[in-house]
Amino acid sequence: MRRGRIFIYLALILIIGVAAAFFYLRSKGVLSTNPFASPTPEVRNVEVVTADQNILQGTQITEEMLGSITLPETQVVVDLFTSKADVVGQYAKYPLAQGILITSAMVTPAVENVNLAGSIWAPQIPQGMTAIAIPITRLSSAAYGIRDGDFVDILVSLLLVDVDSSYQSILPNYTAIVTGSGYLLEQLPALTAAIRSTEPRIETAQGRTELDATLNEPLYIVPSESQRPRMVTQMIVKNVQILHVGTFPLPGEAMTQMATGQSETGATATPQPGQQVAATVVRPDMVTLMVTPQDAVMLKYLLDINASITLTLRNPNDQETNAETEAATLQYLLSQYNIPVPAKLPYAVEPRTDTITPPELPNDIIVVIPK
Repeated sequence: MRRGRIFIYLALILIIGVAAAFFYLRSKGVLSTNPFASPTPEVRNVEVVTADQNILQGTQITEEMLGSITLPETQVVVDLFTSKADVVGQYAKYPLAQGILITSAMVTPAVENVNLAGSIWAPQIPQGMTAIAIPITRLSSAAYGIRDGDFVDILVSLLLVDVDSSYQSILPNYTAIVTGSGYLLEQLPALTAAIRSTEPRIETAQGRTELDATLNEPLYIVPSESQRPRMVTQMIVKNVQILHVGTFPLPGEAMTQMATGQSETGATATPQPGQQVAATVVRPDMVTLMVTPQDAVMLKYLLDINASITLTLRNPNDQETNAETEAATLQYLLSQYNIPVPAKLPYAVEPRTDTITPPELPNDIIVVIPK
């Protein structure tokens, strides 16, 4: 009798354990009440690209402008972007509100495809920057090696002179002789100031007194020529991007040239049968830079004072802008490159050389200007 009760207790414990395991597995979804029902498929989530801020029409999109949200895979359509790298660098074809899902129809890789009022060049200028055109030559533009989108540094050379702060004229001042010619109303003398010599008035230039070591007498020294300007060269702006090299084409200009076969010089190309017409190459005479508004004001000032401006070409992957340069002057040239000042010797070469003239080579083209 006692052994029978033990078997009954063990059977109850086993039944309770099996029931508990059944309900636990059912709550976790392992077991289904319907043996013929198919298992529920797992839903995968996908991150899609959104606008993290308001993006204006025609703006080139950067990574900072983008965000992302998670959507079920079943709700993701083909036109949505799942990678920010696919959107960075493209242009917004329409104004994009913050939080909107970006589709392929909203962006374009070419700014020409954006339907904006005005020129197609303005949307390429980053916000906060401005474009200014400056003249160039073959030497000032890295031998015409600069192209649209390149990065350059700007060098400037200036000629500085000493001036009288009151007259704003180049020193030294001219002196005059004051003479008296009688009395005015028998009270005040009538004085007249006159400069005796004519141009260049070296004899009347203001000089200085020096004591002659041999005669032990003071001498009044005047300059033998006008003041020589002092040149200085410095890099003023770094890592400036080129918007365009040359003159921008006017609306319809390029298409008209292609249709009529005319070059930029206006000459009509009329090829003969079997003859190839060489394309007319027009050297650019200006370049448009994208700079800050303050740098644009500075460049305008340099152009107006006829300063010498030179552009140096940079590697597009070189973003180093912290390297400081020292201004180049005559003193810097002699000290930094260990150039000695020649000593005054009791002999010299003949014939005398006052200017440095490059040698003439047989293949040099000599331009003769007719009289």
